[in-house]
Amino acid sequence: MRYSDRITLHKITGRGYDPETGKNGVRVDEGVTLPAHVSAVSLEKTEAVFGSYKHKVATARLQRPYKDTAEKAKIGEQKYNILRHVPHRSESVFYLEGVSEWT
Repeated sequence: MRYSDRITLHKITGRGYDPETGKNGVRVDEGVTLPAHVSAVSLEKTEAVFGSYKHKVATARLQRPYKDTAEKAKIGEQKYNILRHVPHRSESVFYLEGVSEWT
């Protein structure tokens, strides 16, 4: 498996009003960038696991276990909410939901 993609994992540092956008938003830390293997989840599996096929869900696999916590992720310019983090002994798997803005 090639770990050619880069994922940046973020923690939420606060919530508040953003005067630039005129909306309430989420503030996140700088994050940590790690190599990952990113793939899309099929519609059938999305419906079976998450109960709806309308979610745009992706899977990100890391080479090593990720011990810290993360609530948000970014791959390229696409933002994701972390639905589930599954830590295995030799790797970590993140289930990500694609969103336009973090809430």
